[in-house]
Amino acid sequence: MSQLLWHTIHDFHDAPSTCGVYEYWQKGQLLYIGKAVNLKARLSSHAQNARLDAKEAAIVAGETIKYTLCDSEFIALMLEAELIRSHMPPHNRVWKDDKTYLYIVIDLVDPFPRPHFGRAHDLRQNPRFIKKDKKFRVFGPFPNSYIAEEVLRGIRRLVPFCMAKNIGKHACFYSRIGLCHPCPTNILKLAPKESDLQKKQYQTQLKQVIKILDGQDSSVIKDLNRQMQQYARKLDFENALKIRQNIARFTHFVTSQQFHDMPLAYDQSPARLQALQHTLSPYHHQTCAIQRIECYDASHSALHDSVVSMTVMTDGRLDRGQYRRFKIKNPQARSDFDRLDEAISRRLKNKTWPKPDLIVIDGGIPQLRRLQPIFDKQADPPFFLGLAKHPDRLILPGDSRKVSNYITVKLPSDDPCLLLLGQIRDEAHRFANSYRKILESKRTKL
Repeated sequence: MSQLLWHTIHDFHDAPSTCGVYEYWQKGQLLYIGKAVNLKARLSSHAQNARLDAKEAAIVAGETIKYTLCDSEFIALMLEAELIRSHMPPHNRVWKDDKTYLYIVIDLVDPFPRPHFGRAHDLRQNPRFIKKDKKFRVFGPFPNSYIAEEVLRGIRRLVPFCMAKNIGKHACFYSRIGLCHPCPTNILKLAPKESDLQKKQYQTQLKQVIKILDGQDSSVIKDLNRQMQQYARKLDFENALKIRQNIARFTHFVTSQQFHDMPLAYDQSPARLQALQHTLSPYHHQTCAIQRIECYDASHSALHDSVVSMTVMTDGRLDRGQYRRFKIKNPQARSDFDRLDEAISRRLKNKTWPKPDLIVIDGGIPQLRRLQPIFDKQADPPFFLGLAKHPDRLILPGDSRKVSNYITVKLPSDDPCLLLLGQIRDEAHRFANSYRKILESKRTKL
């Protein structure tokens, strides 16, 4: 934990609008630890609530604020829980109300370790917890059961494991849908040699679960990608496809679910940005200094409430304070091509916003062919590319008159460059849909 990169400020206005974990300090004493999707907005809410709430006033009394950036809210949640458990700040309620907070507990002494939930007051009476037994792993605290269950549910889609309290005579329902595989009940019914192999596989999967809870999800995804390639080489495409789908679902969960310094896995943004610059450098000489990335996505509801979202990354991290949304004014804009055309034209005419170093379009060659004339009219156009789906791949601009001149760059699903662009693309999709739903709600209430 000492390897985390912490930044120190004295005014919440100096905090970035990105995801991370923050601490309030006063005279060398840690007062409070929290997480936020938008650090600046969260710290601002603390300052406003302090006017009405005595506890909030005691928190913001700290003259120093420290924060560290995280790739996603999932990673921030894991880090916040570990820091609270390690430092026990006086203003975190977890140490005063054992009825509210949960821990995820994994007993590695068990032949078939199964994650389960434990309350703080029960854990403090457990000798193995008090002695900090390395084979008795505890993760948390989590503020409520919903969040703790969501964490395990997301991990289980990537790495199956058993959660039954007791191993019965019959396999559980989850073994039938692939969420408990190999199932301990089925393992015990096998011949000794096969049973030992299946048991080792199960224990290996539990170690992967522990790595994810420790914030090391990237190494687990790399292992699974290697396993997927092994299946592919054996022409076992069914299992290879299952692993690829599991990785895609888990990556989406980690980057979009609302609830790794570079030296540690909690903030991989600088490494991912560097990978992006390296990938694009052969195609554009100015990509050696990418700081601001903008991504655009269109949304509509039965040709009503047409909108386009603009999400922004600054230095490889989502910068929510820079997001913008466009309500499409042209009634003749009947397709996503027309909507993106209008939104990007309006954006490029606005000289008060910082100029982007890279523009990402959610789409492939058809979208780029339609939008390229807009960029060609610019005296100094920003570099732009398309991010096509199924599978994700980069589409780089060429001659708009010839489809064959467009460049397709295929990358592994765990490539840092692709993970970075996928994160801002998914955020643009979420932001566009949320704005469209607001307009739709206003229209239908009239």
